[in-house]
Amino acid sequence: MTEHEDGFVHDLPFRPRAEIEALQARRLSRTLDLVFDRHPVYRRRYEEAGLTRADIRGPEDLWKLPVTVKRDLAADPEGFRLETEGLEPEAQVAWDVMHTTGTTGGKPTPFYSTAWDFYGILTANRRALELRGVGPDDIIANLCPLTLYPYGAYHRTIAAASAMKIPVVSLLPGRPSPHFHWSAGLDEVVDGVARTDATILWGVASYVRRVILRAQELGADFSAVAHVFVTGEPVSEPLRTDMTERLEAIGARSPRVSISYGATEMQVGTVECVPGSGYHNPAPDEFLFEVVDPHDHRPVAEGERGLVVVTHLNRRGTVLVRYLLGDTSRLTTATCPECGANTDRFVELPSRADDLVKIRGMLVDPAVLVNALSGLGLAEYQVVVDRERADDPLSMDRLTVRAAPAQGDEAGDALAGRIAAAVKSAIGVRPEVTFADPSAIWDPNASAKSRRFVDARLDGRRLNRR
Repeated sequence: MTEHEDGFVHDLPFRPRAEIEALQARRLSRTLDLVFDRHPVYRRRYEEAGLTRADIRGPEDLWKLPVTVKRDLAADPEGFRLETEGLEPEAQVAWDVMHTTGTTGGKPTPFYSTAWDFYGILTANRRALELRGVGPDDIIANLCPLTLYPYGAYHRTIAAASAMKIPVVSLLPGRPSPHFHWSAGLDEVVDGVARTDATILWGVASYVRRVILRAQELGADFSAVAHVFVTGEPVSEPLRTDMTERLEAIGARSPRVSISYGATEMQVGTVECVPGSGYHNPAPDEFLFEVVDPHDHRPVAEGERGLVVVTHLNRRGTVLVRYLLGDTSRLTTATCPECGANTDRFVELPSRADDLVKIRGMLVDPAVLVNALSGLGLAEYQVVVDRERADDPLSMDRLTVRAAPAQGDEAGDALAGRIAAAVKSAIGVRPEVTFADPSAIWDPNASAKSRRFVDARLDGRRLNRR
């Protein structure tokens, strides 16, 4: 074990629990010193609440601070950036910006990292790979798409490989822009995986499965694949089994499908060491997790279900304290029986607790989507999220806009293109567009409320938004 002046411990997730908690307390103390002094939003908020730095002695007092929700960050992303003048040079250098949930204006929320932060991101992602059993001979196929707005999955996959000092092949699926010409279609992605003997497939679960399905159809050689790292959307055990069996059918030997739970606000995922082991915090020196009661936001007893809250312990760009990730789960600090790690881990995959939904791995606010369509002057419209194949509950998400043109407009390719462009600009996902009579979308004689947003994916239940 090597300990540096900043308290860095390479194998921290496996150190004794008391050592982990002591380091967390030191990091939290330093972060709160900075927040009370240099954080525009929290400085104002805590002053208005009558809270002083002396009120928070350590992690045991963190509950006294109010929680932050995604709307707070979206409303004032610049106000969540630490004032770094006079701090270490690494803290003053703006390194990059990723993007998360859309604001009411339809644009994603920026999340800023300094050089200081990026070094921590590299560490967190390396530890995550080590927890997952990645070794020096592995090769990552980055199946995350390149997008207009930079987001964590694509870029941090590359960072993880860099920190581990192993190769990564970014295959660039998707079409981020008509001005970019190196995107790959599905067959090219399959060929890239086979040609490079990639041992790790990494991407959004439904797209990774589509790649595996196409590899089966083409008879591609995926025998080198040993790991599948999926994120961005819920993954059921049947889906895990389905991908595992399909990979074995095209030559993979004992492949593991590993699920992670992460967020842009973390820049890394909590990960499984083996399937079903729980979702380990790879960087307890970067993140302090709480599971809290949804009403008073006080921590619940260990192992009980509640809202997931994260506090940054070592950031200098965007800094979040008691930030509600919008999910529910259960947390334990017990030693993992599979790998022996003493870091905290979620013992069930967190599930959504708010109105945001995920479509093709993108976190979407239905209100932003509906607002984008309401400005097009359509006579009527409805957004439907379902599966590409009705007989395959594991198939990819399909986003469809059912539209009725306004009087004088023509239902044709031009209007469909405007609708698709508006949705893609608002949420980053391009929909299919179909046309229908207004009464087929909403009949006011049959229902007093229109059903603007319909999510038909969850066990046949429909979640409706006006």
